[in-house]
Amino acid sequence: MAPPTALVVGTGVAERIASGLSDRFTMVDPSDSQPLNLAVWAEYSVAATRPRPLIELTASEWDEACDRPLRAAIDFARTTHPRLAAGRGTIVFLVPLMASAGGAGYTPLATVGEGVRILAKSLAKTWGGDGVTAHAITLDPHAFLEPDLAAGIAEANSLHDPPFGRIPDDRTEVAPIIEWLASATAAPLTGASLVVDGGLWMPG
Repeated sequence: MAPPTALVVGTGVAERIASGLSDRFTMVDPSDSQPLNLAVWAEYSVAATRPRPLIELTASEWDEACDRPLRAAIDFARTTHPRLAAGRGTIVFLVPLMASAGGAGYTPLATVGEGVRILAKSLAKTWGGDGVTAHAITLDPHAFLEPDLAAGIAEANSLHDPPFGRIPDDRTEVAPIIEWLASATAAPLTGASLVVDGGLWMPG
């Protein structure tokens, strides 16, 4: 039996996730046409990962940091839907912690993150009849930001140190969770918003 197919879009954390999935999935390109078992989106702009006060952002800067990435996520969902339906697949959006906990100077990034989290829930409701499941996974800021910036956000938003004393590794710990979401075992689960940050921030 041929291995399942996966499409991962984005840089940074997306590339690390793709590396973690590559042994179990055949990685395909957006231009391919074969059925998809898994699609992962994390295409945040560089502008969104740089702290800037909201009132200092021009309309074009906001568009670059927020509107374009959100549009890209929507377009990704639209273009992958036929292939996901053919493969009865799963679409996963990777979301920064700031979408749930906020983060001073990261309003565009938080807005995109929360937007795609709600997009995942909406897709889960509307695409279930097509055999497609949809989820969002919230990750520690280190997955999206430079280390010094991420450390500041984590310190400001967490109430304690990570219970494990570290944050999860994208390749060896986050990727297997995404793989599981695309498995037959997880088929009854859709519309989930999972926080995979090693317990740094524990929502109620």
